[in-house]
Amino acid sequence: MFATDPYFPDFDDVRRRRAEFYSTRHPACRSRAVVTMVRDEPEFLPIWLEYYSRYFAPEDIYVLDHQTSDGSTSRGGFKRVPVVRPVFSERWFTEVKAEFQHGLLRTYDLVLVCDVDEIIAPLPKWGHLGTYLDRFDEDFVNCLGYELLHIPESEAPLDLGRPVLQQRRHWFRNPLYDKPSVASVPMEWGLGFHRRSDGLVSYDPDLYLLHLHRMDYDLCLTRHRRRATMARSETDLRAGNGYQNVIVDQAEFAHWFRQETGLDGVSVDVEEIDPIWQSVV
Repeated sequence: MFATDPYFPDFDDVRRRRAEFYSTRHPACRSRAVVTMVRDEPEFLPIWLEYYSRYFAPEDIYVLDHQTSDGSTSRGGFKRVPVVRPVFSERWFTEVKAEFQHGLLRTYDLVLVCDVDEIIAPLPKWGHLGTYLDRFDEDFVNCLGYELLHIPESEAPLDLGRPVLQQRRHWFRNPLYDKPSVASVPMEWGLGFHRRSDGLVSYDPDLYLLHLHRMDYDLCLTRHRRRATMARSETDLRAGNGYQNVIVDQAEFAHWFRQETGLDGVSVDVEEIDPIWQSVV
């Protein structure tokens, strides 16, 4: 973590205030749902489902299926919701998930919305996600974003049959992924769900968002090539929205993978992952 986080400098004070707030609360087992959207995600969807199925019943796991054609959504354990959009746009992607979240909140007390390569987990010493959500009593909360990083020179290709964090030893802090992903109120997000549209933040620095996008160099490049074949809106192409997901040139990809964070002034500052995370995913 940065010695002084440029996006929120005093996490110690946040922890103190949150501890005071929750000292008067008790677990309530509030009803909850989790939502993601996929299109041909044979690597990430099984990981995502294995993790969130620990804390959500199958009928409360919603996968918005954007025209998957590889068979990866032809399995049980969740509610598949078909969505159709011939030309993908980041605005549509954000609005569809936001509208779905609004609808679910008519039935559920809280809804967790994340991408299929995102694992939201509290610091392991405080318990697991189920315990965290049982006591959740806020409008929304921002996670603390960390990106896993495969170091091909010292780490083998990922074995998808084994836990990810038993095979990867490095991550880096990326405030771009401090997403407001858990909420009990209807949310309006900016593109990519990175921030609320109104700019409000409510950090829990002990709730992490683990971004798995870069968990394996070759798998990541393969995924980019797959995504690059999808028709994208002219608006996104002109603005560069979601550009990082479709980088396929070998040299450009290698540079992005090792050096880009998506935020000006924030570098890839690699740290070793504490072994306490190994059983999380």
